Amino acid sequence: MLQDSVVAIVPDEAVRDILPTIHRAGLGHVARLIRAGRSSVLEHLQRAGVPVAQAPEPLQMCQAALLINAAARSPMAASLVLQHGASQVWTVSALGAWNEIEDVILVQPNVHELPPHPARLVPGRAAPPPALAPPGRAPASDAAE
Repeated sequence: MLQDSVVAIVPDEAVRDILPTIHRAGLGHVARLIRAGRSSVLEHLQRAGVPVAQAPEPLQMCQAALLINAAARSPMAASLVLQHGASQVWTVSALGAWNEIEDVILVQPNVHELPPHPARLVPGRAAPPPALAPPGRAPASDAAE
């Protein structure tokens, strides 16, 4: 495994919500739902190239897990599955470090602390400057009088 991966414990009732969300986010081709059958979830993960030497205990006992090999999009993928019902989510580094993602953090700036921005004129939207008469000629409105 040469990139970070996301491993999530997914309850059966959340699979119907998580999988379509993963596909809509463009991660469907790198996602894999793993169910314990003839071998454990950890053995499936190991065959997929995920380092399992430091795998957390809840993962050793689970019956289904979602694996997403998302490389640079791992934080986004982890946040996405956590928002849509995964019970526990980890990002796994290529060196085997398992980092649990515990909460979704939404960053919103405090608009009361932002510096004020002066109004800017949009080019082409300002009133046209008054027309200037060529030197030596009177404006058309004065000539009519």
